[in-house]
Amino acid sequence: MIFSPIFIIIFKCALFNVEADESPICKTVDNPKRRSNINDNLPYHEPYLPNVRNSIFYNCSKLECNTVKVHSLTQVASPLPTLKYCYLETTEKYKCEPLKYYHFKNIDKLLFLNNNIPHKSFYLIDCLAYADGGRLCVRKDEVDSHTKLVDIGNVMRPNETNVLSQEEFLCEESKFKMINCDRDLYVPYQDGLRDKERIKLDDKILVKIDYEVITLNHNCIDTWCGYSGQIRSTRRYQPSGGKIFRCFYANRQQVCKEIESSYYNERDWLIR
Repeated sequence: MIFSPIFIIIFKCALFNVEADESPICKTVDNPKRRSNINDNLPYHEPYLPNVRNSIFYNCSKLECNTVKVHSLTQVASPLPTLKYCYLETTEKYKCEPLKYYHFKNIDKLLFLNNNIPHKSFYLIDCLAYADGGRLCVRKDEVDSHTKLVDIGNVMRPNETNVLSQEEFLCEESKFKMINCDRDLYVPYQDGLRDKERIKLDDKILVKIDYEVITLNHNCIDTWCGYSGQIRSTRRYQPSGGKIFRCFYANRQQVCKEIESSYYNERDWLIR
């Protein structure tokens, strides 16, 4: 009986001996040992994410596993573990495992993405969630990010009484200032993912990054759905609720003032 290396990758972890011509030769090995004292009734985060760079990825969504070049979190952020990653365990051997992206904690997701997707930056954003589905967010990169989040909430939605909670999105940003943000909708358990309790979500979110506030719109790329947009210099923002604001910057501070939308629409002005 002849076993194809492709099918070995599908059903078991594999070790690759790299020959002089760089053609991998597969050898089957036992799966890595996992923790045995796991309570199936409690959430479970995968603790075996390796701190390695430049993994080799395979898409195993069909009967064959084909190599795939990963260039975005939109490819790995999937509830289905169809993507396997292989990394160089020693100077001569590769090791492969299913990529359970949503079983990782956010800090491990950031580590994995930064180590394996070049030419992009990854970060978390904190968001205020409102009862009508609106979200106001700030980049989470400083100790006072919560203070900034409250500040933008007070500016854009003052006297708001229906703030539900604070939540996180994980975002990637390209060198062209294109942004994709993923909201984790699952709770990981040993036997798989379970849906979180769903609360209303608007089709766009506002994010303050550095000194700009940008709009991210709901977007789907292949099997991934999240929020996408581009950082552009603008002074005109329209959060949920129909109000429009114009913002100015001075001395590293932002000041926003509500404007009458009809006043500008009658003159066909678009403020930038």
